[in-house]
Amino acid sequence: MSDLELLRRHEPLVRFTAGELFFPCAVDEYVKACSLWQRDPRGRARCVVARGGLDLDRLAAEGDIADGRALSLRFVERPLSALEYQQWRRRPQRVRFHAPGRLARVPPWSRLVDSAFDLSLLIRGRVPGGTAAAAEVGYRELLTRDDRRAYYGRVVRAGGWTVLHYLFFYVMNDWRSTFHGANDHEADWEQIFVYLYETDDGRQEPRWVAFASHDYHGDDLRRRWDDPSLGKDGAHPVVFAAAGSHASYFERGEYVMGIEPRVLRPVKRLAGTVRRVWAERLGQGGSDAADRTIGALIDVPFVDYARGDGVAIGPGGHRDWTPILITDDVPWVDRYRGLWGLDTQDPFGGERAPAGPKYNRDGSVRLSWYDPLGFAGLNKVLPPPRLAPALERRRDRLAVELERLDGRIAERRRDVQALALDEAALRANGALDPVHRETAAELSAAAAELGALTARRDRMAQTREAVERYAARVRAGVLDPPAAHLRRVHRPDPTPPPRRVLQVWAALSGGITLLAVLLLLVLGPRSWWFWALVFGLVFATVEAAAEGRLINFLLSVAVVLAVISAVILAWEFWWWLVVAALGVATVVMIRDNLRELAGRR
Repeated sequence: MSDLELLRRHEPLVRFTAGELFFPCAVDEYVKACSLWQRDPRGRARCVVARGGLDLDRLAAEGDIADGRALSLRFVERPLSALEYQQWRRRPQRVRFHAPGRLARVPPWSRLVDSAFDLSLLIRGRVPGGTAAAAEVGYRELLTRDDRRAYYGRVVRAGGWTVLHYLFFYVMNDWRSTFHGANDHEADWEQIFVYLYETDDGRQEPRWVAFASHDYHGDDLRRRWDDPSLGKDGAHPVVFAAAGSHASYFERGEYVMGIEPRVLRPVKRLAGTVRRVWAERLGQGGSDAADRTIGALIDVPFVDYARGDGVAIGPGGHRDWTPILITDDVPWVDRYRGLWGLDTQDPFGGERAPAGPKYNRDGSVRLSWYDPLGFAGLNKVLPPPRLAPALERRRDRLAVELERLDGRIAERRRDVQALALDEAALRANGALDPVHRETAAELSAAAAELGALTARRDRMAQTREAVERYAARVRAGVLDPPAAHLRRVHRPDPTPPPRRVLQVWAALSGGITLLAVLLLLVLGPRSWWFWALVFGLVFATVEAAAEGRLINFLLSVAVVLAVISAVILAWEFWWWLVVAALGVATVVMIRDNLRELAGRR
């Protein structure tokens, strides 16, 4: 079977969210519609090739990065003006997107962090407003010349696996401007993988599927072919593409995720250290729950909408794929190391365009390109036909190592016994104390080494036994649970949409808090702590009312006030409390003594 036939046999069915504006397309017309820019080490940009002068061959010819001069394409020459943007929003064919407020799903502190994140967009590189709308207009124009729904595919054979690598190009990532996400950037490359193995009769069968999704990596990217969380349409995996960000998910739904601001990473590290001491050393609580709590406090919350209720592309969908084979021999793939859209120089990277299918933004080759097995943590995983023979070889190798280790243990035991005799004799002769101390130290070290060898032998024996049992399971066709390799699983948010009043309050609360802090800083009242306390109490009351738990909150406040009152009374009348406590203790002591005396008679 040819590479193209393999790719077509397992090409994915990608389901998009209603309201998605950009779909996978071929890059030919996109490149022709772009200008090419070069930025020198000082950050000064100049146009190298004007709009209309590019094609894929010219891009490859101009593509090498030299002398620290970074290249980037630019698709949108002029963002839409405010009037043009409003006209674009009111276009008749626009599909409206509706979603509950994302901030209502997270605690108040996260909303404050989110407000600070929004303010950071004002001072760091960002895609100008109206760019996504202008990109959508340009994208519709491109489709009049080339309306293929294309993916770029390649086939890699390594480690006994056949890797089907599917890459999807989007003209724009409009997650922030259209779907209230974390970032916008021109151009977007996404990818998924299907890993095949060859059966004993020569057939290629799928075993694993890996979807690239935000900050997930390694084992957590992949699902086994028989995993119930992996949707399939025959031999085709089903992908739920997130609105705007185009991240790939295995299950339909809405995913609450967090973006970790770099400025808060020291806070997270400190909290992680406290967590380890509290959970691991003191044994208080679970570390996983603590990690989730720390993440919820530090991360900026966003929602990926992978509803799958819009356009579907692929076998059985609204449109079929046009596959385009690529390899290292394709000039534009191999030679162009620049960005595929506007370079905002955002230091956080979120608003910068991506590099191409082969390269990272710094010009280095992507891990997913040169090592697609390692990208999904499969370098350590054997194809099924190789597993049983490998286990048997490992079992036999462990048996040889055990036999060799038994010989070393026997030899070392004889040495320890001889040293023990020497030490006992020297100990009995008090005149030889210096020699005795040296021999005792040598005996202690030799005994420790013998103990380590014996412990190693025990571990090795247990490992050999486990390998033998595992080999028997494999020969019997018993598989591990499909999710046994997963450590961090991202599932759709199961909670129902929050109340409307909570959504409105959540949208306002972060800004109101920042405004209150600003007023305290500007006005600088003497009793600033009192006003901060009043604001905190009012904020908490409104939050509780919006969440529908006002009665419980007021009861909690009453309990806290009662405790505070008790503390104040204890402070004011501590001497009488001490006298009363001593009086009670005296009465109890006398009572117990009299009972003891009565019991002896």
